[in-house]
Amino acid sequence: MSEPEFNQYARQYDRLLRDSIPDALSDNDYFAEYKIALTAARFGTRKPTRVLDFGCGPGRSLPYLRKYFPEARLFGFDPSPASLEVAAKRAPDANFFSNWGDIEETRFDLIVASNVFHHIPVGDRPNALSQCRQALAESGQMFLFEHNPYNPLTRWVFDRCPFDADAEMLDMKSALTLARTVGFQSEQHGYTLFFPKQLSALRRFEPWLKRLPIGAQYYVQLAA
Repeated sequence: MSEPEFNQYARQYDRLLRDSIPDALSDNDYFAEYKIALTAARFGTRKPTRVLDFGCGPGRSLPYLRKYFPEARLFGFDPSPASLEVAAKRAPDANFFSNWGDIEETRFDLIVASNVFHHIPVGDRPNALSQCRQALAESGQMFLFEHNPYNPLTRWVFDRCPFDADAEMLDMKSALTLARTVGFQSEQHGYTLFFPKQLSALRRFEPWLKRLPIGAQYYVQLAA
């Protein structure tokens, strides 16, 4: 998640991601919305006032955060200013920051980190997640989404993606251990992204599948 790396990829992020995915699975918008829809469903009926997209990159999640949380103030944090320039075009009403010090005093009802932590060096992950925990408002929640390294197709896509070349996947057990290490007291988790868009009618079965480590990704829902 270094600044120079993602400055380099910012303007071609979508194309590189699309080129890494098989044609039958190449609807990037479907997968981006999928995770935010899951977040909204699990967040419940309470309406968040402030929502942070942590590691927002070029802002693929932000239009869906606006769709599912229309009354919230949106914030995007990413250390890559070039990525934030792209994100601002997707979500012109959001507030963007590349320096955590500019945002660390703000408290958020909801923080989403979508496929971010595998880009953070292993030794830096506890500090990054601790920062998120400290930034949560009372009764706030964080949703962490990551690739499932045990899914063969996910691993295949990951290995082909240029901006994942120096990244290191973390499995769900590692993510849960990390969360407990930094002091999160409550968590729920499950595997997700079992079905591509062509089979989206089957998504209603996912609650019964979430314990099976075959989903393309997983989520960890955290509360301080």
